[in-house]
Amino acid sequence: MHVLIASSSAYRRELYQQAIHSLGHDVSLAAGGVDCIQQVRVCRPDVLVLEAPLLWGGSDGVLDMLQGLNSIRLRIILVAAGTGSIDWFQLSRFRVDDVLFRLPTLPELQRAIGDAVRDATTRLVEADQQVA
Repeated sequence: MHVLIASSSAYRRELYQQAIHSLGHDVSLAAGGVDCIQQVRVCRPDVLVLEAPLLWGGSDGVLDMLQGLNSIRLRIILVAAGTGSIDWFQLSRFRVDDVLFRLPTLPELQRAIGDAVRDATTRLVEADQQVA
């Protein structure tokens, strides 16, 4: 599985990357909202770890753009523990698969990624069974 990490913090991007690599997944990184959208289009990740708030386009901007990209279906883990304010009303308009309300420990992040990957794998198997 391919995981995209979008965080304005270089430290957290590196920390998350190490945790996800330890699970055997490929990882791409984005430092801001615009970069995140470009990475989604290029890398086609299975899971997006999206920190809120996010610079350069914002996490709500990323979610808004993803909503318009119907051909892309990915699991979204929102890490709502940044230092800035979060507009929960704005974010409530979007589909997210998991929300972490504080900076996750590495085991918490690994659990969330594992859950998202299992769910994505289950959906692929179910889709294959429907086609067959």
